[in-house]
Amino acid sequence: METDRTILFADVCDSTGITEAMGDVASRKYIAAVLSELEGVTARSGGVVVKTIGDEIMCAFEHPPQALSAAVDMQRAMAARPPVNGILSRIKIGVHSGPVLLEREDVFGDVVNVAARIVALAAAEQVLTTGDTLDGLTIHDVPFRSLGRHHVRGRDEGLHLCEVLWRGDTSTLTAVAPKLEALPTPEIAFRMGDQALRMTADSTEPITLGRGGECSIVVPGDSASRAHAKVVRRAGRFYLEDHSTNGTYMKPHDGNEIFVHRDQVLLQGAGRIRLGEPISIKSPLDIEFETVYRDPPNPA
Repeated sequence: METDRTILFADVCDSTGITEAMGDVASRKYIAAVLSELEGVTARSGGVVVKTIGDEIMCAFEHPPQALSAAVDMQRAMAARPPVNGILSRIKIGVHSGPVLLEREDVFGDVVNVAARIVALAAAEQVLTTGDTLDGLTIHDVPFRSLGRHHVRGRDEGLHLCEVLWRGDTSTLTAVAPKLEALPTPEIAFRMGDQALRMTADSTEPITLGRGGECSIVVPGDSASRAHAKVVRRAGRFYLEDHSTNGTYMKPHDGNEIFVHRDQVLLQGAGRIRLGEPISIKSPLDIEFETVYRDPPNPA
């Protein structure tokens, strides 16, 4: 069944350090006690615990204010716990809202994945959430500050992140520098012989490079694999991903040659790409590339 839920992930910080300081048995009891306290906060806030994964707890709430209230209460409960063997109880929390798929006692969907990515970005004693989760709420309902748009792994577009201010005193907070809302629109052009292609900010399909006739740019070289590499767009940037046997060489016009093998490299400015052999070896099979950034349209 598909329905809207707010997903909260809470992660116990520095579990490795806790284990080293306390030992395996004591640290497991300690983390279990912390998770049990978080489960209690979840229940009192009207949520349900979906699962615990090691030192992490995943909870679901019907409404965003319930989840955000639970996040604040979790952090305050941890701050009130006395140190154990000199170790403070510290957690980090990520919250995101949207449509999910409920199956038996589990929850699935992109919202769950994004919430998991957000908690990974959070620092100790921090609550991160999204603009979508706070939509309709005011700073009087939930004190927060905008952190601007950030790239989250697995999503093409940047995600508007916000920090929930659970301590109350904001005098020591780091000021968030303003960010450009309208960035130049990126495009990238490729050319090899009479083959020419362009990717824009609206492109959704990658450009594939290789010896195979199905590739976007066909490179008839013995060192090139059939499906050698591809260029993808993520968060307004273009990346060259190598999937080949011999690797890919990339040389910016104003930089040093870079070798990429089963990895990726950011394409910026202008330069050349060679499949399977160094650019220092003379060959007519260089792929020229050039990135161009067009100014965004002026608002009406």
